[in-house]
Formats: sequence, structure tokens, C-alpha cells
Amino acid sequence: MISLVNFINTLKKDIVSSENDNCKKFFFKSNLHMVISLEIASSSILDQKINYPMLKSAIPSSLGNANQIKNILNEGTLKNFFIKKNFFNKNKISHYKISKEFSLMITSWYLDNKSKFN
Repeated sequence: MISLVNFINTLKKDIVSSENDNCKKFFFKSNLHMVISLEIASSSILDQKINYPMLKSAIPSSLGNANQIKNILNEGTLKNFFIKKNFFNKNKISHYKISKEFSLMITSWYLDNKSKFN
């Protein structure tokens, strides 16, 4: 139980102290920001393509609607946390990757907290 309390306290501290780091500030801005970021990070790590329709279907409506998802994708792209790759095929659907800076922040956050996840 102590490790669970340590994890909870660390997570609270990370959320509250994220004001000094733009990547963490975006990541912890809302549950929806975090879930979208993790979906894109996961697909990037696995070298898979993820697009807006895939994100809409993967994210429960209780976390956010289609407009909110689109707004976060636009915000993340504008702030260079997500890279939008346009493909000129018949579907014209853009795919998203995570930027190097944002990937490094998530990796660092994971490594800093790895022992608390186990």
C-alpha cells in the first residue's frame, strides 16, 4: 500500500508542478489531453499510424467529444508536441506522430516513475 500512496503523491506533485514545463503542462492539462497524448505516443513507439477517426473511436465519449479531440490535436500540433503528417491519397486523412521533445518528456516521466508503476 505504501507504493500506491507514493505513486499517488508523485502523480499529484507532477500535475501541480507542471506549470514550469510546457510539455508537462500540455500533457497534464486534462484527462483528454493525457489520453490523446498517450494514444499518439503509443502508436509512434510501435511505428503505427493513428489518425483523427481512430482517436475518436478509441476515446470514450465520457472523456470528450469529437470537437474537443480535434481542438487538442490542433493545439498539440501548433505547440509542436504532435507532428501532423499529411498523406495525399484518396482518403486525405492526416496521421499524427509525437514530436521528439514531447517523446523525451514522456519517456523521462515514465523512467522517473517506473519503480512506482511496478
